[in-house]
Amino acid sequence: MLMGRLIKQANNTINQRMNAFAQQYRLTGTQMSVINFLDHFPGNTCAQREIEREFDIKRSTTTVLLQRMEKKGLVTRQTSPTNQQSKLVSLTSSGEKLIPIVNDYIEQSEIRLIDGLDGDSIKKIKQFLREVSERLNG
Repeated sequence: MLMGRLIKQANNTINQRMNAFAQQYRLTGTQMSVINFLDHFPGNTCAQREIEREFDIKRSTTTVLLQRMEKKGLVTRQTSPTNQQSKLVSLTSSGEKLIPIVNDYIEQSEIRLIDGLDGDSIKKIKQFLREVSERLNG
């Protein structure tokens, strides 16, 4: 089987499992990923551009994603006080309550993903995936 197809199948499986889990919280897997990402910033706040870069998605796609999260009361978006063209995205208290659930799910998924692999294999797979992404983007 082609390498690209195997990567796509693995990605689809990961996304399907995450979406199935997220559904019980009326979320999507991508929304869970955004909550996890924001948790790594002071005050659970970052520039919208950081989300665009992290998930390699267009500005318009990010805007729609964040608008849906705003409607659910998970995030707020405000104009940056230092750059009028930049939006700051922050988790609300409702979004923050989901952090332990989201992080636990992601941690358990990572454990299942690497179960049975030795440290050297994990390192090589991560390096390979980084290189694939760089080659295809560059």
